[in-house]
Amino acid sequence: MYISILLEALDLWDMDVDDDVLLDHAKLCRAALPPHDLGSGTCSGVALAAEIAYDRALICLAAQRGIDVTPVNFAHPKIERDRLEAELLRQGIDLEASAPPLGDADDIDDVDESTEAPDVLDEVENGT
Repeated sequence: MYISILLEALDLWDMDVDDDVLLDHAKLCRAALPPHDLGSGTCSGVALAAEIAYDRALICLAAQRGIDVTPVNFAHPKIERDRLEAELLRQGIDLEASAPPLGDADDIDDVDESTEAPDVLDEVENGT
């Protein structure tokens, strides 16, 4: 189910953005992730939206950098996130570095109006 939501989020997002804007957006999305694992079987809409937003940005950033990436690998999101972050780090991109202040990220509004995933979350929460 996670992969289906991620694929829809990718389909709805315009990925034609500047490298620096995408990097800043990925850092902001990463900073919005829950500070700790909520545990197996525990999911909140906010946490899911943050994870989808970050994974979407991470996939796009990795693809822009020539890293082999496919949403199907997100069957185990934490493992794939760690792999992609490590690959990006090898290229000198540290996503754990501090995100730009929200006020300085004017171009990020062009990428996405929020870090939330699209309306597919409503479908998940409503069981449709």
